[in-house]
Amino acid sequence: MFSGMLFVLKPTDNTASTRLHKACVATILLVCIAALITTRADASMTVLIGEPYGGFGTMLPVGHAVVYLDRVCADTPLHLRMCRPDEPMGVVISRYHHLREFDWMASPVMEYLYAVERPEQVPEFVTRESERALRERFREDYLRSVIPDGTEHLKQEDEWYETAGAAFDRRLWGYQIHTTIEQDERFIAVMNARPNLRLYHVRTANCATFAADIVNFYFPGTVRANVIADWGIVTPKQVARSMIAFGAAHPEAQLRVLEVPQVPGTLRRSRPTRGISEFFLKTKRYSATLAIIQPEAVIAALVTYEAGGRFHLESADAERVGPEFWMERAEEGASGVADGESNLFER
Repeated sequence: MFSGMLFVLKPTDNTASTRLHKACVATILLVCIAALITTRADASMTVLIGEPYGGFGTMLPVGHAVVYLDRVCADTPLHLRMCRPDEPMGVVISRYHHLREFDWMASPVMEYLYAVERPEQVPEFVTRESERALRERFREDYLRSVIPDGTEHLKQEDEWYETAGAAFDRRLWGYQIHTTIEQDERFIAVMNARPNLRLYHVRTANCATFAADIVNFYFPGTVRANVIADWGIVTPKQVARSMIAFGAAHPEAQLRVLEVPQVPGTLRRSRPTRGISEFFLKTKRYSATLAIIQPEAVIAALVTYEAGGRFHLESADAERVGPEFWMERAEEGASGVADGESNLFER
């Protein structure tokens, strides 16, 4: 491309023309460099840690971990690709326990957090009824090929609701670092090539393990299980802690800590995220019972927590972000999409 442009702008012997030629060449080079920079602009990865909620969150208050990639989109909830310039950027990818035979699913970031496509559509106040209605609309619009009508209440598929409206049920903490387009392309190739078959296991293949595997794919060795405080189980809290450590060791990654507030409403507020030793120590139903029947277990939990479990997701330095944050880089591309339509998944 450069040689063709330089050939067309070949200077004459005239001094003024020579100066004009040099100015044109310099301008063209700057434009081309800017275009290359735009094309190869850094992408980012955000690990989102959702606080525990509901009955299961009371019994096992470790929360949920997902990964948001802002340059990765999807043709379907189960097939990834690079985003086009004319569409909202990014999907949230997560492993689920009961989602038919599938291991993971990709949701558009706005839908994952708020079950709608545009910031202005996010409800100011959420009730259980409005949450169900928004999630059902999401299923009809995006998930019908995966969760057909009539199967949405079956037990083996009943976690599909976790793929939309996460911020209705819980507060989330985000840990964002820069990545490259090449890393995204390699990740897409690997994910699309491997079988998407359920692997979930609470100890060895949970949601945090999945998030850790993605982070380690991009940056090998970043996330390791906390053998002491978490008994070797990868937890969402440990993934967050590893992201903080990576950001401190690699300033060029430009770590950004985010807080995604829970949407106001009648739904019960989410609870703090715990590690394994921590929730045995700080959850009264466990600590009180163990103190009576096996007090040495409480002591062991205290020792392991003090030895390696003291880390809090809550951060005064976190940037509080709302729905607009996730769309700020895609407003121009999304402006041509009619209300209620989608250009992310083919229906």
